[in-house]
Amino acid sequence: MVLLGLLLMLGCTALAVDAVVQNTAVLHAVAFNQPIDNLSLGALFVAGAVVGLLFALGLGMFAGGLGRASRRRRERQMAAQTVADADSLREQNARLEQQLAAERSSETAYPDEPRPAPANIGRHRTTS
Repeated sequence: MVLLGLLLMLGCTALAVDAVVQNTAVLHAVAFNQPIDNLSLGALFVAGAVVGLLFALGLGMFAGGLGRASRRRRERQMAAQTVADADSLREQNARLEQQLAAERSSETAYPDEPRPAPANIGRHRTTS
């Protein structure tokens, strides 16, 4: 791709040089109500090429600015989504901590431990 671009640039340069060298006729032009005298056709071509390059530079800057603005907008949206996700996770964590604390306070300390049997059940009965 780089080689193709380089060949394209070299071809355009050769065409511009040929247009300037081959066309020596003197022209008279008016631009923005200003007369331009003694201008060769080659010089007019070069002036047009410079204006075209300036336009291409402006177009590139415009497109780059749009791309940068779109990327920043996308990054801001992603950051906002991340903050919202973090907030919802904090809320869920706080809710679960409260639920766990409530369950721990309502349970006995060790529910799996055996409880002592009543005294009047079993083989040996005691009378009081």
